[in-house]
Parts: sequence; structure tokens; C-alpha cells
Amino acid sequence: LVQYQVEELDEFDLKVGEFEEIEQEHKRLANGTELVDSCQASLFLLTDGEESNIESLLNKAVSLAENLQSYDPALTNVSTMLNEALIQVQESAGELQHYLSKLELDPAHFAYLEERLSKAMQLARKHHVSPDKLAEHHLALRAELTTLDDDENKLEEIQLQVEASKAAYLANAQKLSQSRARYAKELDKLVTQSIHELNMPKGKFTIEVNFN
Repeated sequence: LVQYQVEELDEFDLKVGEFEEIEQEHKRLANGTELVDSCQASLFLLTDGEESNIESLLNKAVSLAENLQSYDPALTNVSTMLNEALIQVQESAGELQHYLSKLELDPAHFAYLEERLSKAMQLARKHHVSPDKLAEHHLALRAELTTLDDDENKLEEIQLQVEASKAAYLANAQKLSQSRARYAKELDKLVTQSIHELNMPKGKFTIEVNFN
């Protein structure tokens, strides 16, 4: 069972942290149209509005503040803050323009992400884990399988050692039995000869050696 589970997850091959990345990218692409529209609307308000925009209004405010501070230095901080606000607006507009230039709404890639998300959630339900923990679960199962394989290999090695020891024992036992049989025959002859010398010509001494 563990091997089947590992093979199934190996085939899907979800990396640690990948689910969160896919989920975030899927969310971005799913809301791609709204992202584009909102970014463009923000740019229109910040810098692109022809009749009026925040940048042009701030430019006017900065110009007025600079004139005012020439009359009263107490307004210097106001002029500084307006200048900083103008810079922030311009930098924000630049960031939005850069973001829009990099934003790609690829339907094929979106379909791929949807399929991968769906498969990840399906496997997560099957393995009774949350989708964001599926990759870690995969690694844990793989480690468990490695341990099982190692144990199985050790068991096979022990079985081979037992068989080898048994074979060696039987071989040695057979040699010992053969040796005993040989010496038994010699002893038979000697004892039988001694019996004959005692005027018992029909006497015979026999030792039986059995090997089981």
C-alpha cells in the first residue's frame, strides 16, 4: 500500500511550497481582468487623467506652497511634505506601469494551474491531509517506504544466512556421520576378531551409525 501511495505521489511530483505558489498564481490569473482594470484606473487617477490627476494637482499645490514659504518660512514643512507626496505618487505610478507591463494573462497556463490545483486537492483528500501538507506527506511516505525496504532487505539477508548456516551444519554433520561410520567398521573388525580369539568363531560385533 505504501509503495502504491508513493508511486502515485511521485507521478504528481508536488514540491514543498508549490501548492501555495500555484494557489497564489491561480488567484492572480483568475482576477486578471480586475487587476488590469483597477491598475489602469489607478494610473488614470494618479497621472494619466487628461483633465485632472493627482500628479498635476500636487504640482500645483507644490508651486503654491513654494511661493507661500517665501512669505512665511513656517510653511516650509508643508512645501516639503507636498514635494514628498508628489514623489510618492510618481513612484507609485511607475510601479503600476511596470506591473502592468509584466502581467501576463495566459489562458493555457491558467488551465494548467486549475488542473494541478484540482489534482492536489483530490490527492490531499485521498491521503487525509490538507493540500498545503501534501508534499511533506509525500516525503514522509517515501522515507517510510525506504525503511520498509531496508527492513525487508535485512530480513532476506538474515534468511540467506540461516540457510547457509543450515547447509553448513548439515554438511558437517554428514561428514561427522561418515567418519563415525568408518571408525565403527574398523571397531567392528577389531572387536569381532577379539571374539574369535575367545573361541567364538561365529561371534560378530556390529555398530550401526544412523544419519538423520
